[in-house]
Amino acid sequence: MAVVTVLKKIIRLYEETTFIPQSVNFSNEKLRIQSSDLTGELLDYYQHIVFKEDLFFANQNFNIILLPLDSPTRTFECCALQDVPQFSEGQYQIFATTDTDDILFCDMKDEKSPVFAGRPGDPNFYKLSDSLTEFLEFYIAFTNLWKQREDVPLEEFIAGTGDLIERYLSLDVQATAKEFLLR
Repeated sequence: MAVVTVLKKIIRLYEETTFIPQSVNFSNEKLRIQSSDLTGELLDYYQHIVFKEDLFFANQNFNIILLPLDSPTRTFECCALQDVPQFSEGQYQIFATTDTDDILFCDMKDEKSPVFAGRPGDPNFYKLSDSLTEFLEFYIAFTNLWKQREDVPLEEFIAGTGDLIERYLSLDVQATAKEFLLR
């Protein structure tokens, strides 16, 4: 299962890059979780990663914070999304935020759990990947490319990030991923 393989990689990346170490483990056996709203790859994600605290990655360009299942930040009310039916009806499930208060969420109507992003005050959502696995693979490559580099010229950052988007993300999400990541 591709999502299981990438989950092991994301835990390893977290351990290599975090500036706030928290306990996180991978479980080969599926954990029993208390949530009827999760399906597909996002369900697999929460069934195989064991963590109780927010997991902060040290990525100065796109620093995500993975949220545990019981995090209050995962609720749509916390993000003032009560008026968005896809959130209030459980179709969209938040699994991460960024250090700039953007949210990352999956669409539960699709077994692949495509990943979207939203910004505070921006009514638009940006599709970042066709699956959670695809997003995590991209994030691993993105972090590995930029983690050892400081003060990268903007032109080099845009070109390098664009190359990663084209290499790791499906053709139909590349434009919105670039719009979100290269704002």
